[in-house]
Amino acid sequence: MGKYSNFNILIVEDDEDDYILLKELLVEMVGDIGAIYWAEDFKSAQQKIANEQFDFYFLDNRLGAELGLELIVEIKQRYETAPPIVMLSGVDDYKTDLDAMEKGADDYLIKSELTPHLLERTFRYSLKSKEYETKLAKLAHFDGLTGLYNRSIFNELLIKSIHHSERSGNKFALVTLDLDNFKFINDHYGHPAGDQLLTKIARRLKHSTRSSDIVARIGGDEFSLLLKDVKSDSDFVILIENIMALFQAPIQVDSKSVLVTTSAGIAIYPDDTKIANELIDNSDRAMYQAKSQGRNTYSFYNQQLHQEAIAKHQLEVELNDAINNNLLLLHYQPIVSLVTAKVSSYEALLRWPDHQGGFRNTEEFIEIAEESSLILHIGDWVFQHACLQLKLWSEQGIDDRHLSINVSANQFETDDFSELVIKHLKETPNIAQKITFELTERKPLAVSTTTINRLQKLAALGFTFSVDDFGIGHSSISYLRAFPMATIKIDKSITQNILTSKEDLALCTAIIALGKALSLGVIAEGVETQEIASLLIELACPYAQGYLYAKPLPL
Repeated sequence: MGKYSNFNILIVEDDEDDYILLKELLVEMVGDIGAIYWAEDFKSAQQKIANEQFDFYFLDNRLGAELGLELIVEIKQRYETAPPIVMLSGVDDYKTDLDAMEKGADDYLIKSELTPHLLERTFRYSLKSKEYETKLAKLAHFDGLTGLYNRSIFNELLIKSIHHSERSGNKFALVTLDLDNFKFINDHYGHPAGDQLLTKIARRLKHSTRSSDIVARIGGDEFSLLLKDVKSDSDFVILIENIMALFQAPIQVDSKSVLVTTSAGIAIYPDDTKIANELIDNSDRAMYQAKSQGRNTYSFYNQQLHQEAIAKHQLEVELNDAINNNLLLLHYQPIVSLVTAKVSSYEALLRWPDHQGGFRNTEEFIEIAEESSLILHIGDWVFQHACLQLKLWSEQGIDDRHLSINVSANQFETDDFSELVIKHLKETPNIAQKITFELTERKPLAVSTTTINRLQKLAALGFTFSVDDFGIGHSSISYLRAFPMATIKIDKSITQNILTSKEDLALCTAIIALGKALSLGVIAEGVETQEIASLLIELACPYAQGYLYAKPLPL
């Protein structure tokens, strides 16, 4: 069996005599060849190119009223790296030669000059060049670590999938996978172990998907998949759940058993969009939605999600403008002693005026701010303006007022906030004893040596700390054990139900007892009726805060 015995060659030629001559020259040159096919006009050539695969193409440039040059593009679209294409012409035309090369032809031959030797040389050189091109394409198109497709070629394959689905009418899904807490693997086991993990995950994904599906590593710990030719929406769920199941089994990394999960976002063509870039963006949005739902899950993109993303972005822009133009306000709500019935301190609460004379929803814009760096700017703004208020009171001869300020966990992830506090302390030495930082459980603060050191450093300067929203999160007790806390604030969702819920009453009683046992102050939030206040007094709760005493107001 010869070297080219499995080769299929297509000759596109509208002159049968020229076709026969070329065929005879090929047989004389190569000898044992697989098969030589003939397309006698432009239309039949298009059909063969679209429906069959060949190892070598010879194209006559003049095909009646059509040009063979136009077929080069159609051949190129069929392959990642197209087989050799040789243009044939009856005349030596320099412009046609250049056009053929620009469109992707490998050589340009004049029919009257064809000889077995010239044809053999062209055949051999074209194949050698194509072999080299294939190697370069592999380097350009595949991820060096995992061997999967890379971002560049994946984007091209996505566009091809869109064209294919336009013709077939079938749907396909773009799935974006992002590993959960991959940084932990790199930090604790080292980057070589992280690379090993990525390689094994890539192998699982490749071996568990269908032959028609496409798997790529987009970068870092992010993978993308195209799940193609799906006829039923319910099939998408089955396919994605099969993928999620791959992450339930541990992976051996350096003789250690590692369990890693993933968050996945899915966008459907054409339901969600018909544009490639938008499909990528939609899949990303859905993936981040999955992460916000607690990770180790998947989320389908939908238009509502998209509209929410647009609204969030607009709110971010407006909030940034409000910060830069000093449009935010601080209102103050008193914290009352249930023993003396006197105001013991105030909580500084952020307010953002709207255009109707009211205020924006604070929880809504703080949640959005915490998803970006805006929360850091807000935190700095609140602290600085609280300090200005304390200074103003001091100038008015009022030195016994104490302020509580809400701070985000994000503010303690770097030294910036601590440095800002220390800077103000140098300018106003007595503010430390007048400020309590409230740490919410809604966005937990990482219990790490670095964080503990930051809080202890501030505590040593005289600042105190309280746990806000105590009782609703999983980190309550760990906060009290790890951080230098002085006060517990019972979440209003508990306080407001102590008259009607045995469970909330028991929880409230336990928190008050816990505070007493640990010598911590306890503040019940959300007190709106005298009946609740009276019951809190019976339970020996020392402090309360809520609309019963006063709404947050400007001073």
